[in-house]
Amino acid sequence: MKKSPQTILFVVSGALFLLGALVLVWWTKNFHAWKLREHLQIISPLFLEITFLLVIVATVLNLRVFKRVFAGITRGSWYAVGGITVIGLLITIFVVPRDHRIYYDEDIYQSIGQNIACLKSSNAHSGEDYEQSFSNVWKRFIGRAAMCNEGRNEYGEFHCDRLEYNKEPNGWPYLLSVVFRLFGVHERAAFLTNNLLYGLAIVTVFLIGYLLFESALPGVYAALIFALTPEFMMWANTTAVEPSAALFPGLALLSALIFVRSRENTALWLLAVMTAFAVQFRPESIMLLMVIGLVVLFWGSYTLRRGEFYLLLAIFFILMIPHLVHLYSFKDAGWGSSGPKFSTEYFKGNFKANALFYLKNIRFPLLFTVLFGLGIVLKAGKGDRVPTTFHLRAKLVLLSWFLLFWGIFIFFYAGSYNYGADVRFSLLSAMPLALLAGYGAVSLEYVFRHRLKFTYLSYVLPVIIAFIFVVIITTGEDAQDQPDQEGGSTATGILFIICCAFENVSGLPLAVSRIWLLQKTPLFHGSLRSAQTPTASTTTTPVNHGPTRRLVSIGDSPLPTVSRGLPARPVNAVSVHRPFPPHTGKRFPTWMPRSL
Repeated sequence: MKKSPQTILFVVSGALFLLGALVLVWWTKNFHAWKLREHLQIISPLFLEITFLLVIVATVLNLRVFKRVFAGITRGSWYAVGGITVIGLLITIFVVPRDHRIYYDEDIYQSIGQNIACLKSSNAHSGEDYEQSFSNVWKRFIGRAAMCNEGRNEYGEFHCDRLEYNKEPNGWPYLLSVVFRLFGVHERAAFLTNNLLYGLAIVTVFLIGYLLFESALPGVYAALIFALTPEFMMWANTTAVEPSAALFPGLALLSALIFVRSRENTALWLLAVMTAFAVQFRPESIMLLMVIGLVVLFWGSYTLRRGEFYLLLAIFFILMIPHLVHLYSFKDAGWGSSGPKFSTEYFKGNFKANALFYLKNIRFPLLFTVLFGLGIVLKAGKGDRVPTTFHLRAKLVLLSWFLLFWGIFIFFYAGSYNYGADVRFSLLSAMPLALLAGYGAVSLEYVFRHRLKFTYLSYVLPVIIAFIFVVIITTGEDAQDQPDQEGGSTATGILFIICCAFENVSGLPLAVSRIWLLQKTPLFHGSLRSAQTPTASTTTTPVNHGPTRRLVSIGDSPLPTVSRGLPARPVNAVSVHRPFPPHTGKRFPTWMPRSL
């Protein structure tokens, strides 16, 4: 009896699931955690390489699908998003101080990226017995996903003698390794990579908004709000993982929306491989699967009856196996906590701190929070640009996305946005917040236009959003320290910019530049004075914290390594956390060689 193609696909999918499950169980049950980490030094970047290549191939194959799905976006919308992206990049690259804000995480990511790029066929080890028969086969294809504890550069060749596997997933270090392989090992390359990912995130927010709300206008507002989020700008000019950990879940959700809109198998392939790549940036990134599942259930439930869906789901599972082993190998790690890593006892303090972060109008604009709330409760009204609907399913997807990536840190021992530099965790929920705020802006515009007969809000609201951003970055936490001085200049700026906006819209750039010069960026200058005074979060007192760093000269720069018992900067020492903390004059550390 001849079997149908769908039956064959179901059988093959089941076989792949079974094979992958057997490999996963055998791998985790037959090796100790330290041995698994030894294996993952090779297997993790190898699978990331395969997944990344599949993402590139799937993107190329879907170019026609992209053109068809986004055909309804007008040229004016593209110009608006392009302008927002350019302005955001200019501020991020040239205004926000370029610095390392979390030690030693940023250095570790760059070291791992360098080792993936440069340690192909290396005999570096972690001091344990390593299966040479295993490593000799696979290490010819990829470098080692581990930070270098002891290394050297001899005659322009980089060598690492002792490696240590990091507890964080390897998605971001792998991306850095791609950049290092293409353009050479530069610290500046890592900074510019995060800058470009920030620009791509702005466009991604716009496209998600367009597909979710079936209109370009919510997407434009969302892109503007996201681009002017102060904390995202600040961390986009570092080499931290959080900007990329915020972007790639957005790209995975965008791939899911493209699939349910186009119903193409190539789009389903893109969804599978993009999601497999996106969940490997932070441990909590795996929660993205619940958001993707909602999208498929709401708009693509028909695909649950197709064999192609389960085949690509099985491929996704196989690509995820090294990441699942990575999470398993660190399930008992302490993560620096003296007690439980997650507990309800942290809920009260973290909830208060993380909720007030959006309400105090110091590090996050309160206007964005208000628009976020309006986006949840209001609906976009009649008009040729926005359909009349509440968009319940779209809001449920975004709310789930926000609550998952905001709520997880409420139970984490270091999840408070006021704890050291952990405000960077707010970046992971910045996209859904901006999207709902963008929809709230459109809903507010409808209320003013149709109920209050005020038709100019579409021109005034973007100006207000931009101005609120200027107020936040020119005062920030320093407004509390110097209320008279900073408050007076801000009030002057308010009157000046409003008069210019109403009198002549073309004079807005002049108004923004004038207010900028008028303020003389007090945030930067005030923070610089604060940063020069050692505090609990900025102390550089040498303390012995066990594994610490020492420097080995590589070319014209030092390479961070780890030795035992040497005094060094405390691991939790960070800069004063405020919107755009100043550049303190210490490019700490400048270890990356300019070339290899």
